[in-house]
Amino acid sequence: MLRALIVLVLIAGAVLFTLPFLVSSLYVDQRGITIPGKVHSKREDVTVHNSTWQRSCEMTVEYSPPDTSSVAFLAVQLPPDRYDEFRKGLAVTLHYLPRKDVPHLPLAHILSEVHALTTARIAGQTAFSNWEDFFTRDTLVVCALLCAAVVVLLVWRLSRLPGFAWAVCGCVIVGLVAMAISDFPTTVPGPLVDVRSGSGKVKSVDRIDRLFQGKRSRGFDADQPVAVVGVEFLPAGRTEPVLGVDLIDAGSIAGLKPGATVAVDYEAASPRTAHIRNATRSFPWRNVRGIAVESVLSLLLLVGAFAAWEYLGRAWSRKMGSRA
Repeated sequence: MLRALIVLVLIAGAVLFTLPFLVSSLYVDQRGITIPGKVHSKREDVTVHNSTWQRSCEMTVEYSPPDTSSVAFLAVQLPPDRYDEFRKGLAVTLHYLPRKDVPHLPLAHILSEVHALTTARIAGQTAFSNWEDFFTRDTLVVCALLCAAVVVLLVWRLSRLPGFAWAVCGCVIVGLVAMAISDFPTTVPGPLVDVRSGSGKVKSVDRIDRLFQGKRSRGFDADQPVAVVGVEFLPAGRTEPVLGVDLIDAGSIAGLKPGATVAVDYEAASPRTAHIRNATRSFPWRNVRGIAVESVLSLLLLVGAFAAWEYLGRAWSRKMGSRA
């Protein structure tokens, strides 16, 4: 009884703490007023975590809240195509939630005073825009496949068909393989049509030395380490630079470091498809081969250890039997 009461108190506390964030975000859409702002700065980066990488496109908007005398700044994460629509200094429209319209909920005004609540949003975005960006076509396909697997297993179980445990194991193995494939570094799509040439400055260089590494997993040594290179360059016909991200064999370009100048090839319509010229990209098949060899050797070592254990166990049994 006491444990259930503690759980209920924790759930209630979590709801009370979360509610101001949710309601305030919805209020921006429903009760927000229109105010002007301008693009203060733009920043495009690439971050590497374990053996995966991610691009971020952030725009900072400067605006003056009508109920204060100060200047405020709003950081906005955008997909690359939407990010390119804005220019530094461009006038933009925002939806702003005045202080008097902050929801009357526990902790809401305290959180508002420390600027923890969402009170401004760029026009064209809603409280659900981040969810819409998250649920891409690939994400929806994965969710559909997961739901289909759950339905199949449920029907299998209710029908009392034989082999249910094997079916569950098969689904788990397929899921693990799919997760491994999604974390495996591969080459990025290169320029194919209307290819242009140019030069850019290396903004960042990250190195992937281990594959499938996590907090609880050591992973595999990369047979061919991977360099994740962010190159900033100005495409022909544009007024602002873009960040191209290329995955190449580490060491294939001499002197590659932040600030270095490299030659790139890119598509005129999609400049982020930039590839660094003269770089090699043999790491996918070399790392697959390295994982296969390491796995086979580990399996042989395990089988050898098991065989040695069995042999020593039988030899010991024979020796003890002869003494008896």
